[in-house]
Amino acid sequence: MEENITELASVINNPKTQIFFDSLIDSIAKIFPKIAIRSLWVIFILIIMKPTVNMIVKTLRALLHKSKADPLLESFLVSLIKTVVYIGFFFLIISGIGVQATSLVAILGTAGLAVGLALQGSLANLAGGVLILFFKPFLKGEFITAAAGSGTVTAIHILYTTLTTPDNKRIIIPNGQLANGAVTNISREPERRVDLVISTSYDTPVEKAKAVLKRIAEENEKVLHEKGYTIRLNAHSASSLDYVFRVWTKTPDYWEVYFELMETVIIEFNKEGIEIPYQKIDIYNK
Repeated sequence: MEENITELASVINNPKTQIFFDSLIDSIAKIFPKIAIRSLWVIFILIIMKPTVNMIVKTLRALLHKSKADPLLESFLVSLIKTVVYIGFFFLIISGIGVQATSLVAILGTAGLAVGLALQGSLANLAGGVLILFFKPFLKGEFITAAAGSGTVTAIHILYTTLTTPDNKRIIIPNGQLANGAVTNISREPERRVDLVISTSYDTPVEKAKAVLKRIAEENEKVLHEKGYTIRLNAHSASSLDYVFRVWTKTPDYWEVYFELMETVIIEFNKEGIEIPYQKIDIYNK
């Protein structure tokens, strides 16, 4: 035990060992202030980052609201600015750590091709969002139908658009799909045509069926009577005569008129003794 202590003391008292420890202490004394300053800088950036982003977003929303900008443009710009600001804070943190911004840019430039290939879908969605905002195929609050689903447009973000379905489901559709695919805007026009197919038996006179359908259209207050009606025999089916029954109404009243007409047809046909055919089998005994 005493020998070990003596050996340790000799190592510590060795001039080379003292030089090493002196050099280590000097290095720590020089590096520690830099590390402390950089750590404080990073902590400071992290503390102010969220409040700064919120303040910028709040100011931007106020300016856009004051200028009566399109709500879709507002949500898109807010998403874009938030992303840009966070990227700016990322560069501040990197520079605070000690990484040169020029070196970082060079690295990103070298890796740009690989990143571009990896994110080509996201870039396509970003471009799609810009096209949607520029050409305005739909606006916030309008009901649209696309390949991915149907719903009311609630927001457009940098990479995707949000729809809400009539049964309150949320659909997230990439902007690239909406920009490059077919989109049906159901709410854009102020008026819509309600198209029905009404069937009667072959025993019902054509003029009688048409007269009843015309009366139903005339008595509905939400139908745009000045636009006229289309009531024509359209097909001779296997067990029925099929009539097209078309009326015009204001777009917000479409479904209400649709259901009212469907209900009124069955009520009036029953009153008039008009048979609505259905599939059945007649069996004859010889």
